[in-house]
Amino acid sequence: MLFLAYFVATLISSAFAAPLKKKETPINPLDYVDLFYGTENGGNMFPGATRPFGMAKIGVDVSDPSFGNAYSGYAPGGEILGISMMHESGTGGAPEYGVVAQLPFSGEFDHSKQVTLKRVQNDTARVGYYAVNTTDVDIEFTAGERFGILQYYFKRHASILVNVSHHLTAPDRPWWTQKFVNGSIEATTDGYTGVATFEGGWGDQEPWNVFFCSRFSQPASSVVAFDKDGQRNATTSSGTENIGLVFDFDATEIKSSVGISHLSTEKACDNIENDDFNTVLQETEAIWAQSMGKFEVKEGPYTKRFYTNLYGSQLLPTNKTGESKNGEDILYDDYFTIWDTFRCLNPLINIIDPSRGSEIVQSLVNIFKNDGWTPDGRSANQNGRVQGGTNSDIVMADAIVKGLQFDWKPAYAAMKKNAEIQPPYWYDHFAPDAATNQGRGALPDYLTYGFITRNYTRSLSRTVEYAYDDFALSQVAKKLGKQDDYEKYLERSANWQKIWNKDASADGYNYKGFLQPRNADGSFNSTNYDPFSCGGCYWGDDEYEGKPVEYGFAVPHDIASLISLIGDNDTFIQRINDLYPLHGKKIADVGNEPSFLTPFLFNFVNQQYRSVELVNYILRNNFKEGSKGLPGNSDAGAMQAWVIWSLMGLYPIAGTTTYLITSPSLSSVKLKLGNGSTFEIKANNLSEQNIYVQSLKVNGQHWDKNWVDHDTLFGENGGLIEFELGSDAKVWETGEVPPSPGHYTASA
Repeated sequence: MLFLAYFVATLISSAFAAPLKKKETPINPLDYVDLFYGTENGGNMFPGATRPFGMAKIGVDVSDPSFGNAYSGYAPGGEILGISMMHESGTGGAPEYGVVAQLPFSGEFDHSKQVTLKRVQNDTARVGYYAVNTTDVDIEFTAGERFGILQYYFKRHASILVNVSHHLTAPDRPWWTQKFVNGSIEATTDGYTGVATFEGGWGDQEPWNVFFCSRFSQPASSVVAFDKDGQRNATTSSGTENIGLVFDFDATEIKSSVGISHLSTEKACDNIENDDFNTVLQETEAIWAQSMGKFEVKEGPYTKRFYTNLYGSQLLPTNKTGESKNGEDILYDDYFTIWDTFRCLNPLINIIDPSRGSEIVQSLVNIFKNDGWTPDGRSANQNGRVQGGTNSDIVMADAIVKGLQFDWKPAYAAMKKNAEIQPPYWYDHFAPDAATNQGRGALPDYLTYGFITRNYTRSLSRTVEYAYDDFALSQVAKKLGKQDDYEKYLERSANWQKIWNKDASADGYNYKGFLQPRNADGSFNSTNYDPFSCGGCYWGDDEYEGKPVEYGFAVPHDIASLISLIGDNDTFIQRINDLYPLHGKKIADVGNEPSFLTPFLFNFVNQQYRSVELVNYILRNNFKEGSKGLPGNSDAGAMQAWVIWSLMGLYPIAGTTTYLITSPSLSSVKLKLGNGSTFEIKANNLSEQNIYVQSLKVNGQHWDKNWVDHDTLFGENGGLIEFELGSDAKVWETGEVPPSPGHYTASA
């Protein structure tokens, strides 16, 4: 009876007890990554095997005339020409790398004919792993930091072609294509070593070397050498075109471990850290899991999109520390280009992994120390192509104002050199007026007039960018206590106002005042001027990859002055609306960087709900999932970084500590910060309709501003931003508008 009474009492007690909460199982970020995201439709993403910022980016190189130039080597159709060890990702212009290649095949070899592989199904991939199935052989490969392992499963006779001269080309842009200069290879039956030299490419690089080393899992039965003159039984080959070796095997399963280096074959061999495929794959997966696991995101409609874009933001620049002629200097290469990445990608790295951000900026400093200039574009350990300003200045400033640790003084020296010294002339047939490989090519005009005249190409866009770069320099001067320099460069940061023509108009629009190219005598050039057109929008035009009306909003350091020049808040709002099909026409190019900031600018007139509407519209209509999900080149992860920030409901103003607030598309986000604290986002009541902010708390306190400072969210104690969302658009912000720290009225 006592037992029965106890049982009944326990049952009654349990009935009224609070139900146990179901423990949520943490999701694995790697399961949500689509490696083929953005590989088509001009996104040019690299879908192969690699590690975060890894030098080895192993992928298929494909010939597919219907696809166009395969900038990352990959195309979904066509025939495979090789599997090579180095690639860039998401770039335009012309491809780089596609070097150090192997091609497994079956059948007779003829050096005068192109050997190719035909797929029998679509390629498959997951983080760190790639597989190809062909008529002759099934292939899988994985990547280490500076090596990879390629596993071949032959269906009949096994041969491996090593073409030393293999590289990606740009048939549609022969003036920028890479060229093989010379090379050599030496083999035993167990493997081979060699070196290849290339030049050219989008950065117009001088000749550069890549050394390689490979060892096979079992010895070859024979080796055949070839060059342009024929083929012969030999274990060496060298020359200036079409050289290499063919290895034949008696086995049908062959494994090849391949190391790469810019320094020597010995270093390439040393870079092969392990020959076990599964061990290397598991290590690569673990490294990615650690990197991406800093974010904890709840399962939802945008989880896949978040982690896929997060992955794509960690491919470039390439960590080549220890691969420079200066030994163990911290070195990152393949900035393709900072013009693309400074707005979103570098600020994202600075919060996700401040140690990595510090290394990247220290690398810029080391490049300055060794080469004399910081880069804008850079590949193969050489500076090459400045699209606009010296926007490495903004990358360094962003790191400094956010407290990242590196050598600030030489960084400041590099920035001042960019601002004051004309770089040596470097001929560019697309822009022969001045150097385009480093520094500010149009500096003489800028120092003389305060703006760039049409004696130089890209006069309007470079005037705007030089002004923003000067602002970045002023902020570093302020941080270092250099008051005179701070005031000097702050004043210069207003130079963009000198090309504002208050009388300029555009057909079909009821307002005046636009940026306009200006002549040395102070007059505005009116020849073929239309603020809604940039002609070819390229190297020889007045504006680079953006229309004058777009560049008018590309002054994030001084939006207060822009609003003043425009006249009033209502006209400011109308001008932004006119650029997007949500309310106007399709004018702004959401797939290009000059208009990255514009959708967020309603915050500057305390109309944040409009920013929410427009950012959400762009996310849902221009950025999709899948291989055609990007609206243009990924630009080394710049596009992905924009998506990440937008999904979190924030946007960084690079070179400052300000983040604009919109509305998150994720119900919960947690980020483990480098200092051990946590940054967290909570979006209460989030749904497809509930996108508008009703109220906001920051660190538990009511928040009446639509912006927040870096230290408030990402400082020593981390931060929490909590959104109450609803379906009603409302003006909830009553506090001061975002700061314009570059606010300065320019003299005429």
